[in-house]
Amino acid sequence: MISALRAATAAIAIMTAAGAGEAALHQRVDRYRLQPSDVLEVRFRFSPEFNETVSVQPDGFITLQVTGDLKVAGFTVPEATQEIVQKSAKVLHDPEVTIALKEFVKPAFYVGGNVVKPGKFELRGEMTVTDAITSAGGFSPGSKDTDVLLFRRISREMVEVKRIDVKRTIEKEALREDIGLQPNDSIYVSKSWVGKIDRFMQVTRLGMYFNPLPFKF
Repeated sequence: MISALRAATAAIAIMTAAGAGEAALHQRVDRYRLQPSDVLEVRFRFSPEFNETVSVQPDGFITLQVTGDLKVAGFTVPEATQEIVQKSAKVLHDPEVTIALKEFVKPAFYVGGNVVKPGKFELRGEMTVTDAITSAGGFSPGSKDTDVLLFRRISREMVEVKRIDVKRTIEKEALREDIGLQPNDSIYVSKSWVGKIDRFMQVTRLGMYFNPLPFKF
């Protein structure tokens, strides 16, 4: 009886963990990450003479008087703030920095692979994976609509990968499985079964699916 109870408890724990993982992909709301062409207002509370408004250059760098060149593309605003604090501390004593995002790139998603119009699309309101594929003109002939990949960036270096059976989602109206999009989500439609793929992978490995990469880092 005790062994059976322990086995049941373990099974429940596994299912709970799996459910939590699924919920994370459905519910995670990542903070905006800086991109080229964003405009930042950088203010130093105790050294206003160093206040500047700068643009993120195509290579992902900004240039400040007090720090020189600094790469911020792919950072959240808090991460960029901390980076500037650390760099400026070499010149200023206990700097206190705030960043205001004055202009930013409109949120977008990417669809690649075997679709009619692969590319980048503006994310307008609440959209799902099936909406994204529709925006890309739908599946091309021979598409593997039962094995679509969703890549979601979780850090500057890593993405989370989710397999989606879009055919089932459409035919069975399984709305719960039609995942809501987030900015910079990337969707890949292949012509055949993709095979084994890790749940988490390096951003640089996206080159196996997208050329060029769907976002800069």
